[in-house]
Amino acid sequence: MRRQHFGVAVSFITAATSLISMSAYAAAADADDNRLHIDEIIISASPIARDRFDVVQGTSVLAADDLAAALRPSIGETLSSQPGVTSTFFGPYASRPIIRGFDGDRIRILFDGIGSIDASSVSPDHETAGDSMGAERIEVLRGPATLLYGTSAIGGVVNIIDGRIPEERPRNGYHGHAMAGYGSNANERSVSGGGDVDVANGLMLHADGSWRKTGDYKVPGYASPDAAAEGIYGRVENTGGRTASGAGGASYVWENGVIGASVQRFTSNYGVAGHHEHVGQVGPHEEQLVRIDLKQTRGDFKGELRNLGSFISTVRVRVAYGDYEHQELEGPEIGTTFTNQGWEGRFEAIHAPIGALNGVFGLQYRKRDFAAIGEEAFTPPSNTRQFAGFLLESAVLGDWRFEAGARVEGTSIDVPGNAGRAFTSTAASASAAYEFAENTLLGVTLSWTERPPTAEELFSEGPHLATSQFERGNAALGEENAKNLEVTLKRNVGAVTGSVSIYRTWYDRFVFADQTGEIEDGLPVFQFEATDARFTGLESEVAWQAIDEAVYGVTFDAGLDFVRATNITRAEPLPRIPPLRYRIGMETRWDAWDGRIEVAGAAAQNRIAPLETSTGGYTFLNARLGFKPLADKDIQLVLQGQNLTNAAGRPHTSFLKDLAPLPGRDVRFYVRASF
Repeated sequence: MRRQHFGVAVSFITAATSLISMSAYAAAADADDNRLHIDEIIISASPIARDRFDVVQGTSVLAADDLAAALRPSIGETLSSQPGVTSTFFGPYASRPIIRGFDGDRIRILFDGIGSIDASSVSPDHETAGDSMGAERIEVLRGPATLLYGTSAIGGVVNIIDGRIPEERPRNGYHGHAMAGYGSNANERSVSGGGDVDVANGLMLHADGSWRKTGDYKVPGYASPDAAAEGIYGRVENTGGRTASGAGGASYVWENGVIGASVQRFTSNYGVAGHHEHVGQVGPHEEQLVRIDLKQTRGDFKGELRNLGSFISTVRVRVAYGDYEHQELEGPEIGTTFTNQGWEGRFEAIHAPIGALNGVFGLQYRKRDFAAIGEEAFTPPSNTRQFAGFLLESAVLGDWRFEAGARVEGTSIDVPGNAGRAFTSTAASASAAYEFAENTLLGVTLSWTERPPTAEELFSEGPHLATSQFERGNAALGEENAKNLEVTLKRNVGAVTGSVSIYRTWYDRFVFADQTGEIEDGLPVFQFEATDARFTGLESEVAWQAIDEAVYGVTFDAGLDFVRATNITRAEPLPRIPPLRYRIGMETRWDAWDGRIEVAGAAAQNRIAPLETSTGGYTFLNARLGFKPLADKDIQLVLQGQNLTNAAGRPHTSFLKDLAPLPGRDVRFYVRASF
């Protein structure tokens, strides 16, 4: 089976590379041809906004119609169809993204460039605090393009750009958006909307809000043997929930700058799938299911001055404060309370060009005061402080593009009753890319990153019932050390477009929870340990615009990603690594109509760590039909089907794969409008 998967991967890369390279020299590839032109501006990769084509490492962008089609209750599921991105899938609400096999503290989730300030990285049953329904766009950076956002972003960065502090004056004095939808699988109902108004020559006001409610989600057959024994057929019990958010902001925008602030309130109440081990006993045979009641209040400030006419041409300041709390409810009783108060600030200065050299330097500070009180307080209260300085420089010399950057970060972790730990971490990256044919780029990136362990990895001691583990920290852990090599081929104009990335990361002292074989409090013991490790993978996507007429077009596309992770010290696989995934689709457009049909799925994962179980593969059939009724208005009606054959699928990356399979058939309808 492994040889078959490897052969499929090699064949796909060969075909994609051949198509991209052949199209680079096609006579029809005119310089002014805008077909399938990947012209998205990536602002997360650098304070100097760049075209996606110029970012050598792997990137993805979801905006407008594509973002609306992908939206799900969690950010993990919203992004799970992107190249190299899978999900922890701890139910519909508590699913964080996994990028290139990395999750937890190795992935940073940002809102407009600043962290989420919550407890989502502590445990997979914790939802990311923040609303993505009203987002303008979501950018995903994979690999070492994440240097500017911290050594804990070694796997990747997800930046949700919400626009709550307006930075531009709308052409007509106002603009807004609204969306409402229904999903059949979990009886999902959602509505969101917001907008900006220029009230007085650049004095901007912003408001937005969203609401979503779902029931238990449906699956084909029984979700688990326990569900069969209890007669719960065709659904996963205790997975419904509701979220609501509201935000207001104001800014003053002028020709050479912007200054503004916003406040957001986010609430969520959702059931935790498969959490029967986490119940309080009410009687001899009676149990209470667990729900999480989450609240966060967040304030943001932004300021920018441009065209300063000196060596420093632009300065930017971003500051956010978050007050987060969630309670794990066992019926009416509070089992555990998690709190996190923190703030984060960034200062960036862009210098004037020095010959061909453009660059930015800056400072960043993060403060996190975390506590868990109650029966699942498996990790002690902790205070974490981080201070960092960074530098990034780039140059374009003819057909060559160069970039280099460095970051130094100091981290201190204080835990009452324990000796504190302090770390000084460094990161550096360098890339070179050559445009060997028009709009066709071949690039190489080298990077070095050190990541300090978290308070949870150092000091945990107790039952972590969400994952059915007894976790033990390791106060002797040192910094991880990762060396990365990535080779990328991109083609961004013409009838055939796409990208192929191949990467390898070598780890010294890779920190992971190692199953010891012991049992404590009726749970298997997992001890945080450090090992040498190696991650090897690929991401590939290619599109062919077969027909491109004025009112009619047909495009075929395909994608494939794969990662293989090995514990080198023991010569064995690491646990919960995503299997090979694939996607083949066709899109059509005819005047005001557009449609898509695709087959997407994952292969079986039989390359498993000791004491881990294998996971079977699955294939889903998805389709979408959209209609824009007014030629001069951005209004879209969409009918969408996910997993139309109602196939069974289980995500290997999930702690709940044997209890909570992926959702079955889901027919969704939504209407989206921008004005």
